[in-house]
Amino acid sequence: MQYDVNQAWATLQATGRVSLQGAPAFWSKSMSVLIKVLFVFVGLLFVLVIAGFFIAVASGAVDSAASIAGFAGGLILPVLLGGLVYGRWHRQRSTYREYEEQPVVLEAAGLTLRGLGPIPWHDFGMAQRQIVRAEHDSESVWRAVLPLTQSGFHIVNQVLAAELRDRIAPVAGIPFDRAYRNIYVPGVEGMKLKDVMWLINSARKFFQGR
Repeated sequence: MQYDVNQAWATLQATGRVSLQGAPAFWSKSMSVLIKVLFVFVGLLFVLVIAGFFIAVASGAVDSAASIAGFAGGLILPVLLGGLVYGRWHRQRSTYREYEEQPVVLEAAGLTLRGLGPIPWHDFGMAQRQIVRAEHDSESVWRAVLPLTQSGFHIVNQVLAAELRDRIAPVAGIPFDRAYRNIYVPGVEGMKLKDVMWLINSARKFFQGR
């Protein structure tokens, strides 16, 4: 069943539990858009190289094997670039989407997301927007996160199986500094990010106040 935020909150208060359909989080939707934009630029580059080749042929500028090889190299570059970017993105998206679409469950025992949980409420703080390390490099980006508390940090980085940690948040940063410090706020089908954050924060207060 798909809930809006008010229905979800009413169900949680009445029954002590609500299960929501998971969906790609806002950051991963944005990454998909960026990848598509990149492919448009790669396609334009490919078209420009082709057009340049025909213009050069028509003007007599292509008069040697070296010239032809140069244009061929210009064609291969955008194709390789597009292939590498797409291959990396597709592998990560296919794997991560499988987890993102699993139920997001809020209950007294904690929060379940991306097939992990319930994660106790005391293992993470309030949902908030923070500047964190980007998913694929050492840059910093704004993300909606649940900051891990001291207990949560220990469990995720020391106790949780290594192959499951990427469900908490995508791999970020340089290889020798890869501690997990946050849980990425999950997406919920039919809800805006701000509503998901509000619902998680309200549930956390509700259960911790008992």
